[in-house]
This record gives sequence, structure tokens and C-alpha cells, in this order.
Amino acid sequence: MAIVSAMPADQQFNAEMLLSGATVFQRSHPMTAAIGAAYGSSDDLIDAFFRAAATL
Repeated sequence: MAIVSAMPADQQFNAEMLLSGATVFQRSHPMTAAIGAAYGSSDDLIDAFFRAAATL
């Protein structure tokens, strides 16, 4: 929620709704990049995360 709170006010509601009800996460979604950047993750690390998650 700290990441959502740091977003521009006009984007917070949509981000909250997306995250609270999501059952599928897409690598290509802009929020994926935003969350990754907030955690200091590189694109390579995010890609590796999605590859690992796909094996579950």
C-alpha cells in the first residue's frame, strides 16, 4: 500500500482496485514495472520472478 500511496492521487483508486482483486498478474502491465522500480528490482529480476512463478 505504501507504493500505491506514493502514486499520483488520480491513479491511486485504480491501482488499489487492481491489486485488491487481482487473480492474475501480467508482466507487461505498467503496475508491474512501477512496483518493481519501487522495490529496486531490475527488469531481469522481474522477468526471473515471473518465470519462477510460472512453474508453480
